[in-house]
Parts: sequence; C-alpha cells; structure tokens
Amino acid sequence: MRRVTSRRLAVCAALAVCACPVLLAAPRPEKPVTFTGKVVPLAGLVEKLGSKLDADAVPHWLALVTDDGKVYPLIKDGGSRMFFKDKALLNRPMRLTGRLLPGSQLLQVIEVHSLRRGKLHEVYYWCNVCSIRRSEKNACECCGGPMELKEEPVGR
Repeated sequence: MRRVTSRRLAVCAALAVCACPVLLAAPRPEKPVTFTGKVVPLAGLVEKLGSKLDADAVPHWLALVTDDGKVYPLIKDGGSRMFFKDKALLNRPMRLTGRLLPGSQLLQVIEVHSLRRGKLHEVYYWCNVCSIRRSEKNACECCGGPMELKEEPVGR
C-alpha cells in the first residue's frame, strides 16, 4: 500500500514540475492603453473593404477607429456595453482606455470618456427620480423609468 501511495506522489510531483513552465509562460494581460477615435459599426468598415458581415452578426460587432486610422474591434462586455445599447454614442469623438488581448487587435474597454469641444467628459446614465447612476442605458431598476445620458466635464 505504501508503494502505491509513494508512486502516486511521485507522479503528481512530476506532473506539477512539468506544468510549471506552462503556467509561467501564460500570457500576461496587456497594460491599459488610451485610444482616441470613434466607435462605429464594424459592418460599415467591412463593406468599405469589399466584404459583408452576416446579418445576424451585424448587431454584435463594433470597432474603435482611431484618429490615425487603426481599427480595434470591441469585446462586448460591461466596459463597452454602453455603445451596443445606445446608438447616440456611435460616430462621435471618444477616448477609450482599455487593453488589447494578447496577440490581437481586440480591445477590452475599461474606461470611456467623450470628447466635446476638445474636452474630456465622463459618460454615464442617470435616473432623475431615484438619483441612480449606471454605466449603460437601461430602465431604472428602482422606479422603472428611463435613464438619461449624462456627460459631465472631467475635473469639474
């Protein structure tokens, strides 16, 4: 019985040693980077290049086109969801802070600011009835009323 247990321990130890280089070599998340440009539907960009997205894919793909013409498709998650839910935020000057997924141009948005008259503005949604602030356009979870898009100058 002791022999079996010691063999099992030896096998586990060997596997752990073999797995260490894999764990150490795992890609580290990129550091946050700031980009300025406009968030646009990816379908329009793809069409300009002579191709076409499937109709069912169109609502699920947006991209940031930077001021220098680079294209970064957005990962749809909590950081970018406001763009998918509110068309009023598309095709306008924005400053996005995010990180590129390793080995890709896919942008995970961490922070959003609009640029109005060259000045940074914080973007959020506000319920005037309940004084609730949210990061995406929804009905207020308290009163069920509409939430209003707000853009407040940064450093005010």
